[in-house]
Amino acid sequence: MRSLLVGLALVLAPPAAAAQTCEMPSRISRTTIAEAMRAHGPYSLTSTTTSMLFGSQALLAIVRRRQREAPGETQFTIDHADWFAAHLETAGVPYAEMSESARSGYEHRQDVLVDYGSRVVEEVEEGPAPRTALDITIFASDSTGPAEFGYRDTLSVPRMAVFNQRVTRFKMLEYDSMLVFDRVSGISVRPMGFLSAVFTVLGKPDLRETRLAISGDFWQVVRGRVKVLPGISKTGTATIEPGGRGHEGVPGRRADLTALAKRLSRPLELQYGPPSCQARRLMHRVGAGDCHRAMGGVGTCRK
Repeated sequence: MRSLLVGLALVLAPPAAAAQTCEMPSRISRTTIAEAMRAHGPYSLTSTTTSMLFGSQALLAIVRRRQREAPGETQFTIDHADWFAAHLETAGVPYAEMSESARSGYEHRQDVLVDYGSRVVEEVEEGPAPRTALDITIFASDSTGPAEFGYRDTLSVPRMAVFNQRVTRFKMLEYDSMLVFDRVSGISVRPMGFLSAVFTVLGKPDLRETRLAISGDFWQVVRGRVKVLPGISKTGTATIEPGGRGHEGVPGRRADLTALAKRLSRPLELQYGPPSCQARRLMHRVGAGDCHRAMGGVGTCRK
């Protein structure tokens, strides 16, 4: 889930505005998470470079199951301990062999809130409509932890430095031929090898969007965009082998990967609905009395 990824502004209504109930979302069981993870494809389960694909496919499997079993619900939460234990079981390796990204998410107690309601996408202005749209909030459940934490994953290829704020948010869009991670906030990245020349800037570029497509033999083509200065962004394309090794650009001998890269560059423009009450609570740490204990009870949030 590292990939898995707080800059949206919240406009509070006047005090007289009615309050909406901030219902506690269902918590997904460890067993359900493990069942979703077991449907993964033939790629590495312990590489940071494949973690975005692995986590996304598991989340989408959970969403589809919830849509069948609880059609009236549109949100759920995942506890960091349940996610990591299921991942560890699925990978079948000791703790030390898990990727730095997976261990960091567990050690910093990063829980997940997923909203898959009909208002995640309000309007498609350009391009096709996504098959599934998720509004994802990853948050540190430990209120005493650092405001930002980072790690260097020296076991992955490419090596990279990743920095996470206490709350990260993004939209995950599933299309027939690709996944899109849009409106990313709270994540900064710095490759320390391949693609480092593309992102040669001072500071830590903020990740804004990632697009991912998969070939028939489970190579990934990834197109990432980072914000380097106000109004200035850079885009880079990479390919990742099923084992996790990354390559800058697209191998010339792979016409299928070239076609996927071209598909990832097509224009897309969507308008999203407002974040849920639970997400607003996490984003802005609403004071006592407004939506108490976002993951553990029922409260109220100002509209």
